[in-house]
Amino acid sequence: MKKTHIPKLDDFLGGGIPEGSSILFSAVPGVECETFGYQILNGIIEDGNRGFIFTNVTEPDNIIYEFKSYGWDLEKYLNEEKAFFVDGSSKFIGVPTIGKYSINELNQTEEIILKAIEDIPNGVGIINNLSTLIDYLDEDHVIKIINKLNKKAKANNTILIYIFTKWDYNPELIENIKNNVDAVVSLNSIEERVIIGQGFMVTNASWNHPDNKMVLFFVLQPGGIKIYIPKLLVTGPYNAGKSSFVKSISNESISVDRIALEKFPTTIAMDIGHVDHDGFIADIFGTPGQERFDLMLDILAREAVGAFIMVDSSAPQTFGRAKEMINKTQAEAIPKIIVANKQDLPGALSPEKIRDAMKLDDTIPIVPTIVIEDNGVDLAMETLLKQLYGD
Repeated sequence: MKKTHIPKLDDFLGGGIPEGSSILFSAVPGVECETFGYQILNGIIEDGNRGFIFTNVTEPDNIIYEFKSYGWDLEKYLNEEKAFFVDGSSKFIGVPTIGKYSINELNQTEEIILKAIEDIPNGVGIINNLSTLIDYLDEDHVIKIINKLNKKAKANNTILIYIFTKWDYNPELIENIKNNVDAVVSLNSIEERVIIGQGFMVTNASWNHPDNKMVLFFVLQPGGIKIYIPKLLVTGPYNAGKSSFVKSISNESISVDRIALEKFPTTIAMDIGHVDHDGFIADIFGTPGQERFDLMLDILAREAVGAFIMVDSSAPQTFGRAKEMINKTQAEAIPKIIVANKQDLPGALSPEKIRDAMKLDDTIPIVPTIVIEDNGVDLAMETLLKQLYGD
């Protein structure tokens, strides 16, 4: 098995892609799909293997530039002969060809890609883009090419990644393509009146039983493909440490606060942060804890997909308020964890005693933290991610 280096995709595929397998990334028009192939190639080369990109859509120079924008050095791999191009685009637009192989006539496509596959045993080949072949070659011919390439790849222990944009093709053709590869990853737009995001899910894998779970993704420059979590909520009683938690867990954050009479900063509107953690990115919103701001809780909690419930471990008298805020933010209905902060203070209760005091069942994790020391903050994030997406 080889890792795809796409967050969560390896889990959905049962650990990665078996050598000699073919996988189709099937995207609706408008969804970014080439990056999936590029990120897989970059990761597999970093793991010590070789690969190629067949391109009949984008000039090789532009692909080199795209790699740089994601923070990957394809030019270095080309110079070290860890990667090469099968250039099927430059000749047809009248510019000098780049790559170990170039295609001057479309009827050479099959023969030259077969040679490229022979050059990278145990490596990976990216076929970008299958749609262009369909547009210029007979549909039955393209299916035959796919079968021959897959047969050669299987004998060579080479993984083939097909990038495919689903234009208005005959549905039978699309099904035929899907039936002739080992796995299919569907890339879709998430729509609600307008396109609000992009998502992927594994719809078929011959070596695994995917659960058809879709996750949102975002493409960052630099960074590549990240799992996108639209909104995480941080709520809990006054002075539990919510603002400090948002600042600690975020790459960037802002707070709207004022100095109260007791000289402690008090959040009067919200804390907003952006998290980039282990292949996941998320926007995080912290609520004020004082009761006079409860009218804001419903607004801030809308569309949250997960929640951190902050409690002061040394102040059990506030636990009732914490459960009230779970109710007011409707956090009962979404994955959540209890962040048991201030574990360093005298009288701080252990997670087990907090569970008993709050009468929580075992399905809600409780993570002990000392937020001002960044102690337990990453564990809290990882625990909520497991609640959202599993191990």
